[in-house]
Amino acid sequence: MSIAALLGRYLRRPEPRGRWNGFVHTPLDRLPMVAIDCETTGLDPRRDRIVSFAAIRIGEGLAVAEQPTVDLLIDPGIDIPARAVAVHGLDRRRLAGAPTFDAAFPAIADSLAGAVVVGHVVGFDLAIIGREAARARLPWREPPSFDTAGLVAATAHAHQHLDLEDLLGRFGIERRGQRHTAAGDARMAADLFVALARRLIGDGRGTYGGVAALQRPPRP
Repeated sequence: MSIAALLGRYLRRPEPRGRWNGFVHTPLDRLPMVAIDCETTGLDPRRDRIVSFAAIRIGEGLAVAEQPTVDLLIDPGIDIPARAVAVHGLDRRRLAGAPTFDAAFPAIADSLAGAVVVGHVVGFDLAIIGREAARARLPWREPPSFDTAGLVAATAHAHQHLDLEDLLGRFGIERRGQRHTAAGDARMAADLFVALARRLIGDGRGTYGGVAALQRPPRP
């Protein structure tokens, strides 16, 4: 599956998924959020596996934490295609001794608990976590989420230019983190979301409900 196809598939998903157990009018700058990223063996959640996962908190006042709460390498238990290694640099040698997904799952689940999840094409990350959990017969309920790619597309920016690093440049955001590492991409997604959230607050849409409505697919 190409990156363009991946963007198309997950931008069509209704966002945010799940239900927020707080108030729909909760301001974004008071909403508990966590930005995540998964590096994987490929782009198909049905068959590919996670090789690294990171989560970084976005706290009160839209403050992005300096360090991730979780930053894990994960042994996928399968060979990693050369095209995936060329992207993230994680091969079986580098993952030797890393925990399997079922061993890493409690830390992953704890990092997401009680928060709205933020990510770039986050539907992919949540889908592959869900598939891994199902494969390991672990309990999983997809949390509510905000997708930075979907938000950029919904706010009248061009759909065809949704690369995370390019968007940081377009929004004048300093890159903090290494591209195609889980921790680096999670931080960049967090910084992009904060920039978008501040614009939405200025436009009077800076609540959970405001973002939820914005990310709904258009009615036919």
